[in-house]
Amino acid sequence: MPQETFRLSPRGMLLASIAAAFPLASQAAPVARVDFAVGNVMAVAPTGQTRQLAKGAQVEEGETVNTNAGRAQLRFVDGAYVSLQPESEFRIDQYRYEGREDGSENALLSLFKGGLRTITGFIGRSNKKNYQVTTTVATIGIRGTEYTIQYGESIRGTVGDGQIEVCNGAGCLNVTDGETYYVANQDTQPVLTNKGTDLPPAPPESPPQKFTENENVDEEGNLCTLFPEQCLAPSTTTILTGTITANVAAITTVECEGPCVDQVTIDGTTATLSNAGALVSFGSQTLNSSISNGNDGIIAWGTAPSSTGGEFSLTPTDTIHYVVGAPSSNVSALGGLTGTYSLLGGTDPTGVNSGLTSTTNKLNSADLSFNFADVSASGFLRMSWTLEGQSINTAGSVSSFSGPTFSGNLLDTDQLCSGTCASAFVNGFFVGSNAERAGLSYHVTGESLSDDGHIGAAALTQTGLTLSDIRLQEGQ
Repeated sequence: MPQETFRLSPRGMLLASIAAAFPLASQAAPVARVDFAVGNVMAVAPTGQTRQLAKGAQVEEGETVNTNAGRAQLRFVDGAYVSLQPESEFRIDQYRYEGREDGSENALLSLFKGGLRTITGFIGRSNKKNYQVTTTVATIGIRGTEYTIQYGESIRGTVGDGQIEVCNGAGCLNVTDGETYYVANQDTQPVLTNKGTDLPPAPPESPPQKFTENENVDEEGNLCTLFPEQCLAPSTTTILTGTITANVAAITTVECEGPCVDQVTIDGTTATLSNAGALVSFGSQTLNSSISNGNDGIIAWGTAPSSTGGEFSLTPTDTIHYVVGAPSSNVSALGGLTGTYSLLGGTDPTGVNSGLTSTTNKLNSADLSFNFADVSASGFLRMSWTLEGQSINTAGSVSSFSGPTFSGNLLDTDQLCSGTCASAFVNGFFVGSNAERAGLSYHVTGESLSDDGHIGAAALTQTGLTLSDIRLQEGQ
């Protein structure tokens, strides 16, 4: 594959410098979310106003992020990640992305000091001139890549994957996979070097004994540094409550000639959850005596013995299984990324015919890999249960059919299931920032299963995102 490079003309460098010196302060809008912030991380507006940044905070175009002695990770609307090291000053001069590549998207960024590690998103993939990181020593242009910058009086960095071009008044240098660059000053041409960057800084000798609410730690109590999806999240009592706009997947039995199953997935309805985190209603459906089986503040799941109105017309013995969460607003920005998910929790399956459950009936595992392609987004899902004393293992493809929702049919993966193979039909959706959770309902059937099969609901949590086979976790 031919390598593509980005060359910034002297006039282009002048325009970039002007844009960096006088960022557009009007019509500022959130362009990034803070994945985590450790220490006294501040955002400075073009007006000079400052505010402290914590996990979940929004960062606007024109703002400067100053990490001081701390560190932070930003997740941008086009799927890009930027991890800022201690004593870094990083400004978002301009960031335009409307969920599609139409030529209007661009990113002009400035690093005044410190260090960063980044994996770029949509911006710059189709038009590399739309992305620039400016320092006083050199300007960096890219095409879809992972790279680092360490900046003081000089700059040094390494390309993890892809290619960048480093330019200043003395010339330009192409840097590709595994190579390290060095720029002594703005009048010295960039060169390749064997000395790698020192990102990230070494962790403290002794892990801190206390953590704030917004810090992420791993299982040994050490602070996470970059892309903390693999780390143990801090304990929190925050749950979904009240009335929200939500995605809902629900499944129940319905009255018909013989046992029937009604399974719905609704994208963007009004849902109300109790103070205990149980789903009370969605749309015009009211759930009776709803029970919460799990709620982590992003996604919630549980059961209800019956309901009135809305999608379902039920008998008193029917059981509804549900999973609910706030819709992902930027699934379209994940095109070209693959998300991996594992089981977060689920309801205990109930029999279709009897509406009863058993302590021996369990959902054991669920794993999803989903490619958020621009067209025909699809994934591969595995689910396993213990039902009626049997181990049921299924797998199959799922496809997006309406925005953040998906469906699919899973087939038995046991090779000796002749004549008694099981299958499962699933409906699901993605919720949370960057589709960080997935929820689904399922109906498992098979000749070896009595009671006309079993139904239930499950919640999955994102364990990683992949871009061009780059694992979004430091050290990989």
